[in-house]
Amino acid sequence: MTAAPSMKRSSQQHAVTPRSMRVVTDGIGKDLERFSTDNTHVVKQIKLLAINALIEAARAGETGKGFAVVANEVQRLAQIATDIASKFQDNVLSRSMAEALVEEMEGVRLTDLAQTLVQLIVRNLFERTADVRWWATDTALWEALQDPQPQRSAFAAERLGVINRFYTVYLDLVVTDMKGQVIASANPTYQRKLAGANLASDPWFRAAANCRSGDDYIVDEVRPSEFHERRNALVYATGIRESGRSDGKQIGTLGVYFDWQNQGQAIVDKEANLPPQIAEKTVVMLLDGKRRVIACSDPKLMFSHFALANPEGMTRGSYYDNNGAIVAYAKTLGYEDYDGLGWYGVVVQQTEADDVIRTAFNLK
Repeated sequence: MTAAPSMKRSSQQHAVTPRSMRVVTDGIGKDLERFSTDNTHVVKQIKLLAINALIEAARAGETGKGFAVVANEVQRLAQIATDIASKFQDNVLSRSMAEALVEEMEGVRLTDLAQTLVQLIVRNLFERTADVRWWATDTALWEALQDPQPQRSAFAAERLGVINRFYTVYLDLVVTDMKGQVIASANPTYQRKLAGANLASDPWFRAAANCRSGDDYIVDEVRPSEFHERRNALVYATGIRESGRSDGKQIGTLGVYFDWQNQGQAIVDKEANLPPQIAEKTVVMLLDGKRRVIACSDPKLMFSHFALANPEGMTRGSYYDNNGAIVAYAKTLGYEDYDGLGWYGVVVQQTEADDVIRTAFNLK
C-alpha cells in the first residue's frame, strides 16, 4: 500500500515522456503476465477440484447428483475465466508495439519542432530579400554612384543610417561601386573601418556584381564579418542601377548584413522554448544547404559539418544514432518565392535509460 504514493511523488518530479510511459506500460505488462500465470495456475487447480468432485459425486449415486451440478458449474466458470484471461493477455500492448509507438511519438514531436524552427527563420529571411531590392532603388544611393561627390556619399550614408536604426535585425548596410570600393555604410560603429575599404574579394560582392536585373538578389553563406568584429553575418545583396530602374545599367552594389549572431541564435535558444530538464539533454541546430551548423544551442558545434543520416533524401524524419539519441530533422519548405536555401532544422535529444526511469518512478 505504500508503493503507490511514492510512485506518484516521483512521477511528479520526473518529466512524463513517451519513453517513460513505455517503461511504465512495460512494467504493467510484466505485472499482468505474472497475474496471467498465477490465474492460469489457479484455474487449473479449480478444474482439477471440479473433476475430482464429479468423480466423488458419481460414486455417491443419487445422493451426489446435486453436488455434480455444482461441480459442473464450477468447471464451466473456470473455463470462462481461462477464456477471459487469454483474451486479456492477447489484447495487452506488446513491447514491440510499445517501442514502435515511442519511436513514432518521440520522432513526430521533435520533427515538428525542427520544422517550426527552420520555417520561422526562413520566413524572416524572405523579408530580407524584399528589403535589399527595395532599398537599392533609393535615390540617395544611385545618385551617390552616378555623381560621386562627398556630400552625396554622406547623404547616402545618412539614408542607410535611418534604415539601420529602425531595422535592428541588421548589423550594417554597405554601398560599393563596381570596383568594390565602399561608398557609404550605415552603422556608425563600423564606418571608420569600412571607409575606403575595398570588398572586391568578398564573395557577396562578386555575386551581386553579376545580378542581371534589379529583380535579382544573392545570399552569401553565414560567416564572420571582418569589418564587424567578426560577428556572424548573413549578407543579402543586389545591384544598384542607374536612376533606380530595374533594367538600368548596374553602377554599384548594396549589401545588407543580417545580424545572424543574434537572430539565428535566438531561434535555437529562445524559440525552441524547452523546459530546463529537457533542454539540458537536447541540442537544437540549424544547418545550411551544405549541412554546416550555422546556429546551435551548443556553441562548440558552430560551423562544423553535421552528418545527417538521410540517404533517401527525405524532407523530414527521425532516427536513433549510435549513442541512442534521437535525431529529428526537417528541411525548410521555403516561403513564397524564397526557396529557403535548402536549410534544415535539427533536434538531437538524448533518450533516458530504462533503469533511470524505473528508479524515478519507483518501479521494480
